[in-house]
Amino acid sequence: MIMLSTIGRAAVRRVVARGPQSTNRSLQSVWQLQRVAAVEQADKTSSRSHALFQSRRSYATTTKAAPKSKSKSKSTTAAKPKTKKAPVKKAVKKPAKRKRPVLKKKPVKKPVKPKKVLTEAQKENIVLKKLKTTALTVPTFKPATAWLVFATERVKEQTKNTKTGAAPVMKGIAENYKSLSPSELESLNHAANQNKAANKIQYKQWVESHTPDQIREANNARRLLKKKLKSNGYPPIQDSRLPKRATSARFLFIQDRYASGDLKSIGFTEAAHLLAKEWDALPASERKVGPSP
Repeated sequence: MIMLSTIGRAAVRRVVARGPQSTNRSLQSVWQLQRVAAVEQADKTSSRSHALFQSRRSYATTTKAAPKSKSKSKSTTAAKPKTKKAPVKKAVKKPAKRKRPVLKKKPVKKPVKPKKVLTEAQKENIVLKKLKTTALTVPTFKPATAWLVFATERVKEQTKNTKTGAAPVMKGIAENYKSLSPSELESLNHAANQNKAANKIQYKQWVESHTPDQIREANNARRLLKKKLKSNGYPPIQDSRLPKRATSARFLFIQDRYASGDLKSIGFTEAAHLLAKEWDALPASERKVGPSP
C-alpha cells in the first residue's frame, strides 16, 4: 500500500510537469492505481476476517465435538455382553425386639375414714335389728275369735271414709258387742272357727317354707328378744319337724299332781314349793318316767 502511494505521487509529478493535455490521462491512471490498491486492501482484510472466522469455527467445532465421545462410550458399553445378575439373597428377618414391660402404677390408697364410735344404745339397736331379722315375721292371720271377727268388721265400716284410727271407735264397738244376741254370737263363733282352720293350714305352709335350722335359729332369737324387750310379742314357732324334748320324770310328776285337783285354789309359788318337797321325799323307785297309775 505504501509503494502504490509513492508511485502515485511520482506519477502526479510527471503529469504536472508534462502539461495540461496529459493531465486527464495521468489522473485516470492514478485513479486506477488507487482503485487497485483499495481492492487489494479489501481482499486482504476479507482474507484476514475469513481466516479469523475459520479459526473461531474450528475452535467451536473442536469444543462441541467432545460430547460425541460419550455416545461412542455408550455404544461401546452397550455392545458389551450382559452380565448375569447375582441371585437375590432372601431377607433374613431380624429378631423382634422385646417390649419392655409396662410398669403399672401403684394404686393410690384412699385415706381410711375413721370409724364412727357407736354408743351402747346404738350397739344394742343393731343387735335387736339382727335378732328381729333372724326371728322371722309370722304372716298375718284371719281373726280367730268371735270378738275379733266382730271388731274387725265394725272398725272397717266406721273408719271407711275417715282418716282416724280404730282407737276412737273401739269403745262404742265394745258396748255393741256386749249387747249381741245369742244367735249373733253363734254366727260370729262359726266364722271364727272357719278362720282358725284356715289359719292353721296357712301357718303350717309358712313354717314348712323354711328349713328346720332356720326355725330353730328363729326360736333362739325370739327367746332373746322376749328377754331383752320384756315382751310377749315373740312366741316360739311351732314346728312338728323339730325333735321334741324328752319329758322328765319330775315334769310328769307335776302334771299328775295338778291333774289330781289337790292343788286347786293354791297359788303358783306355794304350789311349786309343795311339789318340790313332795318330789324330794319320793323314793328312787317311784321317780319313774310316765304317769302314775
